[in-house]
Order: sequence, then C-alpha cells, then structure tokens
Amino acid sequence: MRSTPIRLLAIAGATALLFAACGDDDDTSSGDTTTTAGDGETVEAPAGLVEDGKLTACSDTPYEPFEMKDDDGNDTGFDMDLMAAVGARADLELAVIDLPFEGILGALAAGQCDVVASAVSIKPERAEEVDFTEPYFDSAQSLLIKTDNEDITGIADLDGKNVGVQSTTTGETYAKENVEGATITSFEDSDGLFAALESGTIDAILQDLPVNGYRSAQDPSVTVIETFPTEEQYGFAVEKGNAEMLAFLNDGLEALHDDGTYDELFATYFGS
Repeated sequence: MRSTPIRLLAIAGATALLFAACGDDDDTSSGDTTTTAGDGETVEAPAGLVEDGKLTACSDTPYEPFEMKDDDGNDTGFDMDLMAAVGARADLELAVIDLPFEGILGALAAGQCDVVASAVSIKPERAEEVDFTEPYFDSAQSLLIKTDNEDITGIADLDGKNVGVQSTTTGETYAKENVEGATITSFEDSDGLFAALESGTIDAILQDLPVNGYRSAQDPSVTVIETFPTEEQYGFAVEKGNAEMLAFLNDGLEALHDDGTYDELFATYFGS
C-alpha cells in the first residue's frame, strides 16, 4: 500500500510549540468533534465493524490534548478529531469507549472496539499483540513539577523524591530505567497524576512531553523543566491481522494529510 509520511512534531521544538500554542484556552478545541471527510471522497467502510455505521474507538480519556471532553461532554482532542475525520470518509460516526490504559489493547481481541486511539507509543512488544498504523505523531518524555518547587531542577535531583507516572506507559518504563533513588508511584490516569502533584503527594510527574506541555500551558502553577528524547512514535492500533481496518485507517490518515486536514488539526492543538 502506498503511504505518505504524516508530518510529525519535531522533538527539538516541541516544548516551545506546546507552550506557545496552548497558552490561551480559546485556542483549544471546545466545539463538536471534527467530522471533516478528508478530500471529500466517500470510501467503503471496512467489514466487521463492532457496530454498523460507527467507527468504535477505545481510549483512555482524558489524556489532553489527545483525548478529552468538551464543555458539552463530546469527545474531542487530536486523536479523537483524527478518528472522526477518518470515519467520516465512509459516513461512519465516531463512538468512543473510555477504558483504563492498562489493558486497553486487549479490548481489540475482546471485540469491544475497532481501533485503539489513545496516544499509544509503537513498541515491539505491543506490536506482537496488535497491528499499528503508520506513525502519526513523534513524542518524547518530560519532567513536570510545581512552578514554585526550587528543589528540583532536573532528573538528577529526584533522589529521595516521589515521582508519579501513569501505569503501563513508556513514561513509567523510562522512570524505572533512568530515575535513581526516587519512589516511583504509578497512577491509572493523568487526572490522578495531576491531582497528586497538586496535593503534594508526589513531587514530580514523568510522562509524555505533549501531555505535560499542554498542562503547563493551561496551568501556570506547573512547568516542564526537562525533556528526554526517546524517539517515540504514536500509532493507532487494530486487532492483529485485521488488514482491512489497518488499510482503512492508513488510507484515511494519508488523505487527511494530503488535503490539509491533518495540518489544521495539528495547528489547533499544537500551534502552526
């Protein structure tokens, strides 16, 4: 299958982009989920959908700015808007099932959804369980602290501290492999992480740069103090061997890239 590389976030400029793009709440997506139909071409829906007429996505919500709810309770965010636009090419409505990230890939084999859209890093061990689309986003890891915390200036200062991570994520893996002398506490979701930092239960959060960066742009009481290039790439996941769904998603992402929809959504959430 022919594919056009998706324009990815350059890690070197990621922090600046995120801080500049998200400083004003009015710049974020707060309306209905995007349903742009790519280049306007109507394509055939893949067979074997969980529910006829719908593209059903499993996602761990919220994980801003990739997955979240708008003021009316609609699913939005970069991942959700991409999936809605891909589905719209086949007149499919996006349906979202909110699941904890831990074990979310197993939902595909269990027949709960057609795709996992949840800022999932493509890893060899995960690729043994599911099939991934071509990468649609580059990421890195980062360290977030309270802005008034003068004791921590980087990862080297975490000895004796309590570091929060999200369970079963690449952030958790990175912390366990690179943080020395700290207590690492795992949380089920990012809401728990940020609440723990706010309450002082943990001293820092180590997780994906775009998520920490988006949070710090919205909340001046926290700040990203260090980033760690990890060459991570996100992909959407489908059931192992589901070539038709995989092709549908890859073709849809390519179409959104070609007609500018991808760039428009990227600018909405990360800056132009």
